[in-house]
This record gives sequence, C-alpha cells and structure tokens, in this order.
Amino acid sequence: MDMIAAAYGCESDEEDSDPWASSRVSAKRTIGRDEEFSSRPFKKVPNRLPAPKLITHEEPDEVVDDPSQHGNRIRSFPHERGNWASFIYLPWEGDSNFVNSVELITQCFQNYGIELQICDDFHISLTKTFILRHHWIEGFVNSVKKQLNGISRPFQLLGTNVLSVYTNEERNRTFLAINIEDPSGMLNVLTQKMDSCMIEYQLPTFYKEACHHVSIAWCVCDKKEELEKIAAGLKLEIEQTACNMAEVRCKIGNLVKRL
Repeated sequence: MDMIAAAYGCESDEEDSDPWASSRVSAKRTIGRDEEFSSRPFKKVPNRLPAPKLITHEEPDEVVDDPSQHGNRIRSFPHERGNWASFIYLPWEGDSNFVNSVELITQCFQNYGIELQICDDFHISLTKTFILRHHWIEGFVNSVKKQLNGISRPFQLLGTNVLSVYTNEERNRTFLAINIEDPSGMLNVLTQKMDSCMIEYQLPTFYKEACHHVSIAWCVCDKKEELEKIAAGLKLEIEQTACNMAEVRCKIGNLVKRL
C-alpha cells in the first residue's frame, strides 16, 4: 500500500486514509465562511419595479364599436390607432331661454311621432369632421392659431327661429338645426381661414354653399324629408337669441383645445 500511495503522490497518514476526512474539511470551511459573512453588514436587494402598463397592457389592434353605448350612433370613421376624428367649431353658449326653446321644439316633433335627442353641446362648425394623425396634431394646431391672428374677438351672432334639417355624409343621422345670422360676416372669414389649414394638410375643406347653423337635436337614420315636412308646418314664436363668440375650439378625439 505504501508503494501505491507513493506512486500516486499520496501521504499515508491517518487523516488522509479516513474516507470521511474530505467531508469534515468541507464542513469546517463552510462554518468558517458563514461566520465571516455573518459579521458583514447585510445589503438589502431592492425590489424590482413593476413593468410599465404600456408594456403589459397594449392597446388592442381592433376596437369593436358598440352603437348601443352611444344612442345607436354609428361611427363615421373606423377606429384606427394613431388617427383622431377632429373638427373645429365655435361653442354656442345658449342661455336658459334658448334651452327652453329647444325643449319646446323637440316636444313639437314628438307630438308627430318623431323622437329627437337634444344635442350634448351646441356649436357652429367651421370645418367638416376630419381625421388628424397623431404626429400632425401639434403642427396643425399651430397652423390654426396662426390663421386666427388678427381676428377681432368677440363678435356677435344671432340665432333665428328658422329651422333647417341636415344629414351627415353617411346619411345615418339626421339633425334639426336653427339658422344663424352673421351681421359682421365673420363666419365666412373664419371658414376660409380654416380651409387654408385643411388644404395645407390635404384634408377636406368646408361646404361650398355653407349655411351656418346650430344643431339642436338629432335622430338616427335618414329622416330628412319627414323632419322638413313637420318643420314647414310649425309656427314657432321664439325670441331671437344673441351670442358673443370669443373662442374657437378644436376637438381632437376626446381632447378639446381652446384657440
């Protein structure tokens, strides 16, 4: 055995010949290292931050429109990521007399079997509804502001008791409106300036023979002929309403920018 041990360079002492010697050595080393670590200050490992919601909850590629959620109205433009339905308008701040008149008018149509929904907000459109791409928004808004420089505000508009009926371009909604008188001619100036912005971004311009109006109520489907017949037979005794216009607004999706 001594010869074999010598051949392999091993010592023949009692400790090395013990088969459990290596285990005892490892145990001693482990204990020593544990004691060494225990004497060091503990370094707290920070918790991981949660992943941003933009990563964990991505916007779906397709949004399914549910007309029942908004009065059975049908979206004029299909939803597409990065595209925003937009339009430019003047807010019409109707007083209590104006609101009472609108309620009276809708009641008259209800007596003829036509259910009309009063509009959520009263306004005068200066553009058609158009699609604005996300990366255009800042430049487009700046272009509109530039066109509005030098426009004298406020100016006065008059609401009449003359009713008009319109449909949207898809002819899936019908609107009842009151005509607007523009003594200063400012509406034509504004629509021309807004058309300049639309042309710059290759967007549709306003109607060539525009009749400025405030939509007061609406219904789904094309009921233009029915509403026009009823409107022609009504004798409305409504006082003329004056409204001072001091602000132009641009609605982009759900965002409203005051210009």
